[in-house]
Amino acid sequence: MIERLLILSFLVYPFDGFMLFSVSGYGVKIIDVVLLLLYIFFALELISSKQKIAINNNIVLHFIILLFVSSILSGLYPLFSGNSEAIFQYFKTLVHFIFVYFVVFVFYSHNFSDNFWDKLIRTLLIYSIFINIFGIYQLFARLYNLPLAWLPINNVSMVYRGMFEMSDITQISIQFMNLYRATSIFTEPSYYAIFLSSILIFQIVPYIRKQEPFIKNRFMNILILVLTIIALLATFSITAILCVKAFFLGLMIFEYRNFAKKFLVIMITSSVILIITDLIIEYYTETSPIELFYTRIEGIFKTIEGSDRQITGESFKYRTEIIKTGFEIWQKSPITGCGLGNFYLNQNKNINFAHDIFGNSLSEMGLIGAIAILGIFTSIFYFLIKYYKNQDLELTLSQSRLLGVTLFLMIQTVTVNFFSSSFLIYANLWLYVGIALYIINKISSKLFSNNIYLCFYSDRINKFTKFLK
Repeated sequence: MIERLLILSFLVYPFDGFMLFSVSGYGVKIIDVVLLLLYIFFALELISSKQKIAINNNIVLHFIILLFVSSILSGLYPLFSGNSEAIFQYFKTLVHFIFVYFVVFVFYSHNFSDNFWDKLIRTLLIYSIFINIFGIYQLFARLYNLPLAWLPINNVSMVYRGMFEMSDITQISIQFMNLYRATSIFTEPSYYAIFLSSILIFQIVPYIRKQEPFIKNRFMNILILVLTIIALLATFSITAILCVKAFFLGLMIFEYRNFAKKFLVIMITSSVILIITDLIIEYYTETSPIELFYTRIEGIFKTIEGSDRQITGESFKYRTEIIKTGFEIWQKSPITGCGLGNFYLNQNKNINFAHDIFGNSLSEMGLIGAIAILGIFTSIFYFLIKYYKNQDLELTLSQSRLLGVTLFLMIQTVTVNFFSSSFLIYANLWLYVGIALYIINKISSKLFSNNIYLCFYSDRINKFTKFLK
């Protein structure tokens, strides 16, 4: 049941803009219900299992715990300030953070079947077909006012800070000339682009490493690849460019020999798909996405040079202002921060969120939180790279493929969270981090003897769990 619920978690997290009901201004989403069920079954499993759980006592675990501690300590500033709004916001965000953060301990502790990871990734690849068909359909649906062109957003969490009126909310998709950016089931194009770049990783990494693909059917693989590349172009997302560039840079570093041989094939294939897609979109919309990408990137460089001329809807200048604001807030409480969720209450620039995870952690959880975040990702990379390069590890095909894609998923995760968006209190971040923690713990437990062994067995509760089953 735990494995089924985890797969379901990956399938439903994109529906972030849609709630089932609200509690104190927080929109309870499908992912929240799924995670709650996951935790219940996980707790029952821990209690009823007589087997000891091996958790490798490495530096990653220490930083994971430190981040949890820093989230608690961040409440000192709002508590001592006496601001009731700040206190309420802190406790609400803390509960939400702990709720999504706890999923990493499931990945640490559950004894997954070896083929689970293949099943999970295959499911996501097939799932992407339907998501991408809908995303591509939206391009034309929004142009010609067809059904389901816009999905109405009902999550009150998106408006609780007075940003919008609920009645005014649809998916965020700025119009560039005659082109509306594709969002599919996501709230905005960049989130969609992040999902798409993950799909590329699942497909390209095994190909580069000369491993068997997750889906053996050749036609299905080609279909998924073509739809993913088309959808990436349709998002018109700078985040997409960052993710793809970081991914290819990682391939050049860690798979130089294999990548060099297949680089031409990948580039020619991608270029042909992109050019054909661009021509089709331009024919119907009189707007070239490739030309718009060039214009947008040119505008960013002009902004860096000090010019105010940039493409309409560009957020680069706004994001740089957010970074400055984050450092200003941090100075108020350098050690513990201003409190989780209190970024917007400690500035007067009408900025509601930090848009990078380092700035988010530094401003809201202080130096302790920033060190913990940097420590988590640094130590994850240390172990992933170490094991990735080790040719003597006795891994199954499933474990080897998982190790490979996980390294590049983490490259993508760092790129997104440090340069584009902060997903600190979002389940999708910790779901993907959880994969990295699992494979690191799995390999480290084999190689080292410094494991922590836990047993939660209780005879009375075991009888109750058997009754439930």
